[in-house]
Amino acid sequence: MSNPYGQQYDPNRAHPSAHGAPPPGYGTVPPYHHQQMRNGLGIAALVIGIIGVLTGVIPILFFASGTLGLLAVIFGFVGRARASRGTASNGGLALSGAILGLISMGLATWGLVVTLSAVGDAATQLDKALASATASPEGADPSPTKSQARKPIPLGAVAKEPPFSLKVVSVSREQTVSSSIDSHKAQGSYVVVRVLVKNTGNSPASFDGTDSGLLDSDSKQYNVDSDATISQNLETGQGLYDEINPGQKVTRVLVFDLPKKAKPVVIAMFGAEGSEGAFMYLVKNSELASPA
Repeated sequence: MSNPYGQQYDPNRAHPSAHGAPPPGYGTVPPYHHQQMRNGLGIAALVIGIIGVLTGVIPILFFASGTLGLLAVIFGFVGRARASRGTASNGGLALSGAILGLISMGLATWGLVVTLSAVGDAATQLDKALASATASPEGADPSPTKSQARKPIPLGAVAKEPPFSLKVVSVSREQTVSSSIDSHKAQGSYVVVRVLVKNTGNSPASFDGTDSGLLDSDSKQYNVDSDATISQNLETGQGLYDEINPGQKVTRVLVFDLPKKAKPVVIAMFGAEGSEGAFMYLVKNSELASPA
């Protein structure tokens, strides 16, 4: 039979679509590539910002807090920019890190102010301590001030310093003091104080006066000149360390070496170890003059 369409059908010829060749209009599907999100800077900004804030609450760590805060701000804004370009997916996280970085930098500024203020206060206190430590002259004995709150009694009055009563009988200013044994010359000028000492106790006791101190008009303190004091007491026939019987009186001589322009005002005498001491004025209405 003839084919009315002009072409004979061959049953042995394979159909084009039956053996792998795709029919016209069908192509291969291209492979799918997933884009990796760059979220590292946003995460880093948040972590560093948290650490910076925690560090900033300690004022002395202001430098570390400020450095961490600056890094958090930089990483946060870069991470935010990546998110806006679609290369990162944690824009909110990055923004939070940047905000924490700004807070950390603010805490760093506060810490710097607090630290500088504390250092300034410490320096002021140190200056005051050094000034106080150097206020007393070299060699001065602090014992006269162990009872500075006590008011000195007038010159010539009797002071109670158990087991003794004490009375200043004379004060003189001399350049040298001499005895039959030796002679002493002052570096400045001597202030010689003669004190009447009476034992008001019930048993013998000694009063040597070597713990006594003298204050001048500038509140500077001076010790007893031991050599000159011992020499002057031996001259009176009374040993400095001799015991005084109950009811007896002796005169003790205390010698102090002061600068010529220093004006003695108060003497502090201690009758026994640990006592509060007796404070007595050495002047009335006029000041002692230095020897010419």
